[in-house]
Amino acid sequence: MERPTAKTMDCFVEFDSTEDAEETANRINRIYECGRAPRLGNRHVEVEISNQEDLLKDLFPRAKCISWENGTPKVVENTDRYSTGFTGFFTSEEIIGAIRHAEMPQRSPFGAKCPQRTYESTISTLYKFPWYATDMYTVHDRNQLFELTNRHIRSLVSRMEKSKTVGLDQRLLRELLYAGLNCPAFNERQKYTLCTHAGEKSEILKLGDMSKWFPFDTLVYLPGFDYDTCALYASVIANGRFEGACREFPNNFPADNTTLISPFGRIWFEWPTDVAKNTLWVDAVNRETNVLNCLLQSGSMGTIHRPLSMASTSSSVSPTSPITDKSVPRNENVSRVSVLQASSRRASECWNSGSGSALLDTEGIWGQKVFFSPPKKFRAPSHRITHSSPNCLKDLNQ
Repeated sequence: MERPTAKTMDCFVEFDSTEDAEETANRINRIYECGRAPRLGNRHVEVEISNQEDLLKDLFPRAKCISWENGTPKVVENTDRYSTGFTGFFTSEEIIGAIRHAEMPQRSPFGAKCPQRTYESTISTLYKFPWYATDMYTVHDRNQLFELTNRHIRSLVSRMEKSKTVGLDQRLLRELLYAGLNCPAFNERQKYTLCTHAGEKSEILKLGDMSKWFPFDTLVYLPGFDYDTCALYASVIANGRFEGACREFPNNFPADNTTLISPFGRIWFEWPTDVAKNTLWVDAVNRETNVLNCLLQSGSMGTIHRPLSMASTSSSVSPTSPITDKSVPRNENVSRVSVLQASSRRASECWNSGSGSALLDTEGIWGQKVFFSPPKKFRAPSHRITHSSPNCLKDLNQ
C-alpha cells in the first residue's frame, strides 16, 4: 500500500519455503488452461514468484541509494548529483499519510473502500522493518513508527466502538497489537501504552506493573526475560546515582512531584525530538548502556560513578542490538538477523513473555482512570512522551 494515498499496488504472500510458493503459484495459474484468468474478488490478477528483495523494495519505496541483498539493506554510492542519498527507510509524510487514512478515512477514497488496509500495512511495516541494521535508522525513526502504531490502535478501537465495519474487528486489533509487542525496538513502557489503548488487560498482566516505570528509551528486555529478576535489578538501579544528565540526554522524572514512587528510582530517560532526529540507534543504545552500567555499579557498590563517554565500548552489553538489557557474549556465533527476526504473525503464536502472576496496582497512583480512559489533553499532537509517563500526572491532578 502506498502510505501517502492508501492505493494498493502489488500484494505479497509469504510462505515457509520456496517450494510451497512455487507449488501454490503453479496451482493457481492452472486456471489459464480453462481460458480464464485468476481473480481476487472482482480483480483479474497475475500470480508470479517473487522474493524478499522485491517485497522490501515495495514496502520502503522512499529508501534511496539502498540495495536489498537477501533481505538485508546495503547502502550504495549516490551517483545522482541532485539526490540527497540515503536519509532513511521512510519519510515523515508517509507516516502522517498513514495516520490520516485511519483517523480521517472519508478523505481517502482508496482507504474508504478497504478500511483495514492501512492497519495491515502498518503490521507489515513493523514486522519487515530492518531493526537489525542499527546504524541505518535513528531514534526518531523508531518514535515515528511507535506514534503510527499507537494512533492506529486508538483509531481502530474508536471505530470499533462507534460502528460495526467489515474488516475492522477484534482479530485485526490483536494482530496490530501483537505487531507492536513483537517489535524489538519498542521499550517496555511503550508496549504498556499500546496494551492500555487496546484495552487488553490480559496483556497488561503479562507485562507486569513495573513496565510502565521502565526508565530507558532504547533498551528493552531480552525475549524470555525473567520478570522476577527484574525486581532485583530495579532495586539496584534505584540505589544507584547518575550525575551525567544534560540537555541532549535529560532525566525527565519530575523532581517537584514527591508522590511518584518508581521501583527504578527517580530516573526517566527519553531522547528529545531534536536530538533523536540526529542520533543513530546504535549510538543511543551505547549511551544508555553506559548509563545502565553506571547505575548498576554505583547501586551495588554504594559509590557515585560518572557516566562513560558516548563512544566508549568497554560495556559488556552488546551496543549493536536494540535489545541490550542483557549481556550477549561476543564470541557467541549467533546471527543478529536470526536473533532479531520478527516472530510469527499469528496472534495465537506470538508474544507470550512475562509472568501472568503480576498484578496491577489499580488502587495506587496509577489507576484505571489514567490508562483505560486517557483524558483528551494527553492527545496533543506534539506530546511525544508515552502516556505512561510520570509527567502526565502533574496535569491530571490539576
